[in-house]
Amino acid sequence: MSGRHLRDWWSEPVDYAAQVQYFTKRAMSAPVKVGIGVGTGLNGVISLLILLPSVHTLAARVVVAMFAVLQLFWGWMWCSRPWPSRRTSLAFVISADIGIAAAAVVGSSWLLGLFAFNAFAMISVYLLFFDGPKVLAGHTLWILLSTAAFAVQFSSGTNLGGIAFTAKTLASVTPVVATSLGIQFGIWALRNDANDSVTDPLTGLLNRRGLQLHVGDLLRDANATDAEVAVAVVDLDRFKEINDSFGHATGDQVLIRTARRITGAVGRSALVARTGGEEFVIVDIVRPGRAEGAADCIRNAIAAPADLAVTASVGVTSLAIAGLAAEGTDPVRLLEAIVERADHAMFDAKRKGGNATTHLPSADEHGFR
Repeated sequence: MSGRHLRDWWSEPVDYAAQVQYFTKRAMSAPVKVGIGVGTGLNGVISLLILLPSVHTLAARVVVAMFAVLQLFWGWMWCSRPWPSRRTSLAFVISADIGIAAAAVVGSSWLLGLFAFNAFAMISVYLLFFDGPKVLAGHTLWILLSTAAFAVQFSSGTNLGGIAFTAKTLASVTPVVATSLGIQFGIWALRNDANDSVTDPLTGLLNRRGLQLHVGDLLRDANATDAEVAVAVVDLDRFKEINDSFGHATGDQVLIRTARRITGAVGRSALVARTGGEEFVIVDIVRPGRAEGAADCIRNAIAAPADLAVTASVGVTSLAIAGLAAEGTDPVRLLEAIVERADHAMFDAKRKGGNATTHLPSADEHGFR
């Protein structure tokens, strides 16, 4: 593990919305949300039925009761309300951390200590998936401080030896609670490797494999049953002349600019891939009859004025989304066939002299499968 990787992991912004969307796209957000709520509520029930009768001081009873009510409240929130914002998520974590530590330190019994350790572990697992390393590191440090306070309080008035007992407790607990940071770093590294395998390193767009991997999600998320899947193949005109005249570094800058302009001309749901040297493929869900207009927008965006202007030939075709719902349809194989059809349309645009859009009628109108 290099220092650069650690710095990248530590400094990467937290995209909480994307983490939640990952589960939402796979129809898992509701079960995960309810699971978190049930687990949180169960902590409240255990606190009321088991922990509260085990403590004997008034202060400990008040703290445990307050913690139980707080957990029951959050359990209700998770089960009955929409997925919380990141601010609410942080409030959930912070209030739980404070409540767990207060119950363990004020009660200072083995039962409360064991409960606190398990409750802290549940929060650590939650943060592994739904927040970044800074928050997880803060949570881990809080666990260690709470453990030290618990050990000091528990050993006071006994012959355990406060300093020695606290040191041994921290030495035992630290490797366990720090493991969550190592796991999150591993998940981050694996995710980055996976992203690298499906993206084009020059433009940051998807590559051919990434396009095939994500097309299923695009089709699954399509809501309108009367919509069409539009596929456009874009090839820059006379791009070889740019490389020959100005060098490959300049050509690379043109490709990066083209990728940026294409991305700006399509909707947020569109899949944009660089599938070869100067060839791009765009897949999107559009209203019937809008495929050619969308392709023209892409072509015009590419041809906008620049220090080194470039034009493109665009071929586009489409398929009614209902045609993809047929039983036994393989979205990837169907995508490859539609891309091939759009590729033929693109060569027709080339033969017209470039800077043109050729639209083939919807593939299903010709019995295409």
